Amino acid sequence: MINQDILYLKKSNRSTFIKYINQSEMTVNILMDNLLNDYLLQDLTTLKGRIDAISKVYHIFKHIPIYLKDNIVLIQTNNKKEIDNIYINSYNIIDMVKDSNQTTKVVFIDGSQMIVNRPYHLLKKYYDLSLQIRKNKLIRGK
Repeated sequence: MINQDILYLKKSNRSTFIKYINQSEMTVNILMDNLLNDYLLQDLTTLKGRIDAISKVYHIFKHIPIYLKDNIVLIQTNNKKEIDNIYINSYNIIDMVKDSNQTTKVVFIDGSQMIVNRPYHLLKKYYDLSLQIRKNKLIRGK
């Protein structure tokens, strides 16, 4: 269910929509936080633990990227509590383009695109943080 082919996860009231590379999709009847927490328990950690650790190490307090594995770092498009929050796997982004003042076009490695209702400079900031986390994790893991 959760693997490196994930482009993004979209939070719903009672389920989670998952979009994979090459347009395959899945909707699971599990809340996003529960899905991510169950996945992280395989590594003997929790979603709260990862968020707290990243917040403390990188001094980030809003829109905290979530490190799941070396090839899965999720960035949030909105506040964590908002219903329409999308978690994009930064590993599968190849480009981001300013679409208008308040929207950004995200281009994924399979050529698919998505319009995000967030200003480019904010989404780029979240993306850069996720790259920093991934880079530091890879360096420390060696």
